[in-house]
Amino acid sequence: MRFAIIAALTLSVLTAAPVHAQPSAVDTALAQAVADDDLAGGVAVVRHGPDLRRYAAGFSDVDTGTGFAPDTHVRVASITKTFVAATVLQLVGEGSVDLDAPIERYLPGRIRGDGIDASAITVRQLLRHQSGLPEYFDEVTEVPTEPVTGERLLDMALTRPAQFAPGTEMKYTNTNYIIAGLLVEKVTGVPAAVAVTARIIVPLGLFDTYFPAPGDRRLRTPFAHGYELVDGVRTDVTEFNATAAGTAGGLVSTNEDVTTFLTALLDGRVVPAGLLEQMQQTVPMPDGDGVLDYGLGLGRVSLPCGVTAWGHGGDLPGYHSFMAKTVDGPAISMTLTQEPHASSPIEDPRGAVLDALFCRA
Repeated sequence: MRFAIIAALTLSVLTAAPVHAQPSAVDTALAQAVADDDLAGGVAVVRHGPDLRRYAAGFSDVDTGTGFAPDTHVRVASITKTFVAATVLQLVGEGSVDLDAPIERYLPGRIRGDGIDASAITVRQLLRHQSGLPEYFDEVTEVPTEPVTGERLLDMALTRPAQFAPGTEMKYTNTNYIIAGLLVEKVTGVPAAVAVTARIIVPLGLFDTYFPAPGDRRLRTPFAHGYELVDGVRTDVTEFNATAAGTAGGLVSTNEDVTTFLTALLDGRVVPAGLLEQMQQTVPMPDGDGVLDYGLGLGRVSLPCGVTAWGHGGDLPGYHSFMAKTVDGPAISMTLTQEPHASSPIEDPRGAVLDALFCRA
């Protein structure tokens, strides 16, 4: 889950229909997260049936002191993985993909490398980060500045050795979802972004959700600027080559759209009930501190009050998001526009916002 002007910090409930102006545990937790970590800003949306609440703290643009408008575009980063996993599960439901078939069946001869045996890696292991495939993108990797394809990102990964034998461990690795995107392309015959859009985004009416075109480094308006500390100075890092994240994290959306998607998914309106159950069969995340387990593109969050929520996080420079929903309760999606100071999921302030909604609201 990892990756201010405090005197002028403002807390507001954004104008919406319906509008809830009274203070709540959620807006208090969001304001505290922004203030305590001296972040540029944060925005959260809570959806429960027809009820929609929007909260914000800090600024969407620090230089102008602009607040957050409704339907603010942000980079949702690895929340993209849940969209891609749901697309794969739809293909499973249609009989085009077998979760327990080797990826070699669908991409024959493509995945080769040091210690890598594609005939031993199943689709399920890819979606659950149990493939052992190496990471294509890490702290020492230069972010490509030019548009790149999923094929190019996979080639970057395959220059490195396997991390472990398939199925023996779990390690969250973006390469898995680059390959999931290539799988979608091979089976559907169209680019993965087109398939996800046609199967998930359009049917749910997610009009503010999109994969940026190659070369498009900006966001549609209204948007929140993203910031990070560079040599101790808050710096605008909004512009980004989204193709470098691809089907592992390139999606742009709003927190309103994300709550719509997660609600529909957990209501069984995106994949059939039996396949949703497959998505919710989890394994522990090694760095999850007992709070996070991972299924097929969907994580289980065990909150301190005993409540279980389902969702996913996302982190790219300037955008640090999390979506979560209980089975019968509200959905929340939030974005902090600067990296919070957290060394573990337990300390991450996004967890405090979840706790505020599901345990104290």
